[in-house]
Amino acid sequence: MSVHLPLLLAGLFLLWFPRQWMRLGASFGFGARRRNTRPRWRDEPWNRQITGSPNLSFAAEFTKIRNYFDLLRAAGGGLAIMGGYGIEPALSAAEGAGPVLVRQVAMLEIGILVVAVLSQTVRIEGGHVSFFAPVFHIAGLSLCLTGHWGALFAFILIWAMNPMLPSAQAFLTLYALLLVAFTLLYRGLEGGAAFLIASLCFLPVLLSLLTRRRLGVLKRRAPHHAGNDP
Repeated sequence: MSVHLPLLLAGLFLLWFPRQWMRLGASFGFGARRRNTRPRWRDEPWNRQITGSPNLSFAAEFTKIRNYFDLLRAAGGGLAIMGGYGIEPALSAAEGAGPVLVRQVAMLEIGILVVAVLSQTVRIEGGHVSFFAPVFHIAGLSLCLTGHWGALFAFILIWAMNPMLPSAQAFLTLYALLLVAFTLLYRGLEGGAAFLIASLCFLPVLLSLLTRRRLGVLKRRAPHHAGNDP
């Protein structure tokens, strides 16, 4: 097995970096300065949103800078681990390697992606475990597994259908089906990519069902609350 160590380390860092660590900027005053300059209308009661809301809001999600960071780092990390677009994968079996080694490499790659989705889904704060829908992180991974056109069309369609969906669970379930359809359309059965992206997309839903905990959506809170996630 061939290991490209710099690519592997870069991919692991990008994929496994927990979203809540991005709050550290507030510790150095950045977050405080930004909150002081936020428009006053956002602090009105009718504009406040709380953590754990069951459905996704297009307006809210697409105004969060961290979501775009999640999208880009997942795409970059996925390319580093899986390869594509002229980038060699961090892990690869030598040419002519036996099927056992090829499967081992594939399982390592899958394991890395599963841990990546779990690290973005599970949040532990104050001894309390919560699950959140890592929509933009999965969208970034879909660029590597589905292809850019398939990932783009699936992303557009799921947000177009979002007003009809009652919860994050429904959103991710339908998104998984769309990703399967577009992966099969653009890549066929190549490398089991359709099954893998569907599994990664449905994983947060499965966790929610098995633990009987609602799959929440991170939304803005009032300034005096802890855990802001703009």
